[in-house]
Amino acid sequence: MLRTLVLGLAAALIQTAAADTVHDSETGLTFSSAFQLYKSGGHGITFRVAIPDDAQSNAAYDAVVQVIAPSDVGWTGLAWGGSMPKDPLLISWQGPSGPVLSSRWASGHVAPTSYTGAQYTLFRTGTKSNGTHWQFTALCKGCTAWDSSGSGSGPMRYLNPAGSNRLAFAYSPTKPSGSADANIAVHEVHAYWSHDFAQARNADFAATIQRLVGA
Repeated sequence: MLRTLVLGLAAALIQTAAADTVHDSETGLTFSSAFQLYKSGGHGITFRVAIPDDAQSNAAYDAVVQVIAPSDVGWTGLAWGGSMPKDPLLISWQGPSGPVLSSRWASGHVAPTSYTGAQYTLFRTGTKSNGTHWQFTALCKGCTAWDSSGSGSGPMRYLNPAGSNRLAFAYSPTKPSGSADANIAVHEVHAYWSHDFAQARNADFAATIQRLVGA
């Protein structure tokens, strides 16, 4: 119980401010970007989102996600709905031959399972690693709208393309072994923030995605 309390306090302490705007010259996309601390000393993970300029409210639209993580991050998770249960989860880690992206869903505070409602296309451009960090850039279909029940019978949830959406992240120092459906260790840190999707709009989104997919 003491460990749970300590981790809960840590999560509360590391919540950070809303996203900033970053233009990534490598991909040609403009992202709304948020830096989320996972331990003291300024250690954090960067989460970025880019969306089409013509994205409509109460409708599904594609999104590009870019994550930059220090090498000591075993795995990190992004919850598109701002909490662990009942929204698309992106679990990612650096594998032997590059980043592994795993689309998952959790019905509650239990181990998430594979989720086919959100699908990711990894781009070569904007995906790299060095001695200190690893980074990936990927297109997601199914991350901005989903059936909140997970069964096809519940109400739909939509991310607002013209304002802020609550996102959440998780961190573990333990790297999974195996493919995208590998078991993951329980996260040690989690937090949420308000991410401004209005700053993530790209007028040339479709053309840029077509170029990145073909690269």
